[in-house]
Amino acid sequence: MSTVATLLRDLESTMRRGAGSDRADILSRLTDLFLATAIDLDEEQVGVFDVVIGRLSRAIELRARIELAERLAPVPNAPNGVVHQLALDEIAVARPVLLLSPRLSDQDLVAVAAAKGRDHMLAITERPHLGEPVTDFLILRGGRVVTQAVAANQTARFSRHGMGVLAMRAVQDDALQETLGLRRDIPAELAAQLMRAAKSSARRRLAEQLAPNLTGEIDDAVERGAEAVAAGGRMPGELGPISTALAEIHALDQAGGLDEAQVRAFAEAGRTEHAICALALLAQLSPPAAEQVILGSDREAVLLVARGLDWSWETTAALIALRKDYGKSEAAVERARDSFRNLAQSTAQRVLGFLRMRDARP
Repeated sequence: MSTVATLLRDLESTMRRGAGSDRADILSRLTDLFLATAIDLDEEQVGVFDVVIGRLSRAIELRARIELAERLAPVPNAPNGVVHQLALDEIAVARPVLLLSPRLSDQDLVAVAAAKGRDHMLAITERPHLGEPVTDFLILRGGRVVTQAVAANQTARFSRHGMGVLAMRAVQDDALQETLGLRRDIPAELAAQLMRAAKSSARRRLAEQLAPNLTGEIDDAVERGAEAVAAGGRMPGELGPISTALAEIHALDQAGGLDEAQVRAFAEAGRTEHAICALALLAQLSPPAAEQVILGSDREAVLLVARGLDWSWETTAALIALRKDYGKSEAAVERARDSFRNLAQSTAQRVLGFLRMRDARP
């Protein structure tokens, strides 16, 4: 442990000087030493690293904290206090330890979820072998997206109460029905309840399919849109704004001109219907679902979808600006930018997949 003593002296000197790059260097050296010796350390010795790394990690920049979390996450005897500190950090830092660290108990995970909210909950849903206290809490407090995500975790364990709540919610949620249908741990009585719900959903969808078929009208509109685009003109206005925009967007897509840049251009020009229809086509959603993403009550939906599509913040900000409630608020947009940048793309892609499942109609 003489090397640790040397590093401790370096740390004290570095903290007094206040150089950020020096702190990051000391932290990297100390973490290297811990990882090289971890297998032979007892808890008292790990505690020394815990104090030193914990003190240092509170005074380093975001990138260094992310690297620290990634390195310590899979280590069975990682410094306990540091792991808990990282788990409560912003999501980019917390995500590796929430997914992997064996230092976090069920009670720890529940406490983090309660303290931090949806981004941290979504990260926890990807953790293997979640225990019943965690899944119960996520179902109770996590909302629809988190519920979908935890139900899709095939190694998660559910209490009878938790599974019952999932089955009850699935009655009104076709996507959750499909997710639960893939699980092998559904009790027999709840499986029968899910079967009844699925039959009810099938009858509802059949009734919807018996509504007047507008496919021919839309196809005609697409053809007229293609002609108008080719001629440099605009669509005639006999159809509603969304139908007109949808025809033009289909024509643009067929001409190979539909991409993220075009979505951003529509949004920046205030052409809301065109932005909605373009998002629908590129995200593989229906226009009503795309309208909810951009203008609906869930303000984070557009962040999740745009991140899932690997779009830039500039495009996302242009879509946010179409909203009347907070699209013009600089403070709200700044908070949205921070959330967007801290959002893991893999999480956003999973959420987008759930949105597509929920939106799908046979």
